Amino acid sequence: MRRRRLLASLAALSGAAALPALPALARGAGAGSIEQPRLLLVIDDVGHSLSAGRNTLALPGPIDCAILPHSTHGSTLAREAHALGKGVMLHAPMANSQQLALGPGALTPDLSRAELQRVLRADLDAIPHVVGVNNHMGSLLTSSRQPMEWVMEVLLERGLWFVDSRTTADTLAWQVARERGVPALMRDVFLDHEQTPEFVHRQFRRGLQIAREYGSALLIGHPHRVTLDYLHAALPLLDELGIQRLTVSAFLGQQADFARLDADDRRLIKVHRRHWGTG
Repeated sequence: MRRRRLLASLAALSGAAALPALPALARGAGAGSIEQPRLLLVIDDVGHSLSAGRNTLALPGPIDCAILPHSTHGSTLAREAHALGKGVMLHAPMANSQQLALGPGALTPDLSRAELQRVLRADLDAIPHVVGVNNHMGSLLTSSRQPMEWVMEVLLERGLWFVDSRTTADTLAWQVARERGVPALMRDVFLDHEQTPEFVHRQFRRGLQIAREYGSALLIGHPHRVTLDYLHAALPLLDELGIQRLTVSAFLGQQADFARLDADDRRLIKVHRRHWGTG
């Protein structure tokens, strides 16, 4: 898709021009602003392929790389991502209801609390510079309260955040994280469960619509060639569309700034995001 055509397609979002800007949050050092819609992009399954991993790291601007533990190139790519200012996450393998293979470092419901937490700590230790976690698969484990409480205990002790990939409508992961005091977000859009340029484009536009309507959107993609080719073309256009891009850590920092505002200031900010806030 040529640049001009792609830009026109992304700009022609339903009602985009009529949506008002949100009021400024805070303008202190590092505080950022919520005047612009914000887009967060996570690329899952990084670590098996060095070439696909480096193509992911070459994506312009802020992204988070969710790296599989004990993968062939995971440690190398984590260090390179950190050096480039990208966010580094653990893509924690969790049991799924289809019983699909999970690879090393899997968290499964048959593990005791001590064993599950031992495995999770080893997964975290295998990835340098990790700042957060999301689930790889996990439709079974994320719908089970007790294992997710054990997961959140480890994240809390290490000062990490959690992104619920929402691989099942029955997930409790985000809810348990918030109950335990772990900063948490939820996935809004999967970009590429159909690997065609047309589908990725449609999902990306959907993410922009969510960001414009609610103030932010979190998109998850994978290091497929079709996805990376599309993102290399589309991401540089977002500045022209008035879309701010952030890592998950930076976005959560904005949330913390919002939480510190007094009640009068908070009333000035109309927040639509369904998982906005830290309370």
